[in-house]
Amino acid sequence: MKYFKNYGVSRIITPCIVILLALSAILLQSKCCGSAVTGSAVQGTDAQDNITNTTDSKDITGSGECLLDVRVGFGGKPVIPDPAKTDGKVSISLLSKKNVEKACKKKKWCKKNGDFYLGTDLSFAGFKRPVFVGSYAVGDMTEKSGMVSFISEKTANGIAKKKVKGSCLVLFVLTRLGKYKTTADSYFVILDYKNGVSYKKKIDFSINHAWYNAWLDEMSLDDMTGDGVQELLAIEWGVKYSNEFVICHADMDTHKIKTIYDTHSAFTDRREFKGKLKDNYKAELTVPYIGYSKTVSVIKDGGYSKKSLQKKMIDKWCVNYIGMWKKNGKVRKKWAKKHGEVFLYSLSVSAPIYKNGNVLIEFKREICIGHRSNEIGYMHIYMGYDKASGKFVVKDAKYSH
Repeated sequence: MKYFKNYGVSRIITPCIVILLALSAILLQSKCCGSAVTGSAVQGTDAQDNITNTTDSKDITGSGECLLDVRVGFGGKPVIPDPAKTDGKVSISLLSKKNVEKACKKKKWCKKNGDFYLGTDLSFAGFKRPVFVGSYAVGDMTEKSGMVSFISEKTANGIAKKKVKGSCLVLFVLTRLGKYKTTADSYFVILDYKNGVSYKKKIDFSINHAWYNAWLDEMSLDDMTGDGVQELLAIEWGVKYSNEFVICHADMDTHKIKTIYDTHSAFTDRREFKGKLKDNYKAELTVPYIGYSKTVSVIKDGGYSKKSLQKKMIDKWCVNYIGMWKKNGKVRKKWAKKHGEVFLYSLSVSAPIYKNGNVLIEFKREICIGHRSNEIGYMHIYMGYDKASGKFVVKDAKYSH
């Protein structure tokens, strides 16, 4: 009896022990996995921020998708892996505009040896010393990959997260920062994480870069040539109402970045515009390339009075040349020929705006009838990419006042 009694107890206890051991193993494995996920989520962030990535694991484990998990403004130095040494599942940490402004206010940019306090190692892209990484964009600059990436940005209202298509990270990089009116060495860097390739191009905006120019006003990716692959549009505001921008295309075969439009060297829209003063206080506006022509009233459309248009100014001081017409409304030909050029002012608004499915770029510039004169309205010139010439050409134009 004793034997059978002990045997019955052991039959009960043994399965219980096995079950308890199995539960312990499951709990231990779950804890380890949880720690691994958390550690991966905060990679490249400041530990003081104690931020946990809220990305849904179902989103980031897509079958064969190249994921860039870009985290912006979470603190710490930027962390940017080498595309040639990643497996396509990449965690990236970047500064935000707020981070840059904060560093500017503290006036702590460089150490005594010249290195940046917030410098980033991009030696794999050919930079010998740490660089300062400012603006960024994510998209497909080398091919239409269709890959999914996520951008999470820390804001005052919490974490803003968005899903984007693209396997390329594009950076605006400074190798040094100077004081006011000193030129900084700046580059565009394209990191193609799908194909494991890096691109680099030195850029030359005529506007000088100072500490407040470490973040571009706009840096975006869109297909502006109609080939299905995105181009980079970068804008740097300078003097009030003016800007300079550049459009770049990346060649997947040569791994080089090509500039296909640059306001610093092109100004195609201004060169294509022609203007002429006419009798009866009028001005003829033309864009010969597309056969555009419009005659406007300098009084009605431009807002001038007859008196100001008739009063001949003193040539000696070379300012405010307005008196282009006689009292009978006839153009003073000699005076107008010397001082009455109708032109698009170089320091006017010229912000590129996408129109009709990201095909056209709009330039908006003031129309002037003489040096230091008031504008008589605005000329809108729309330019689009011409595949045959590989350039942006005038597609449309309109006048507004």
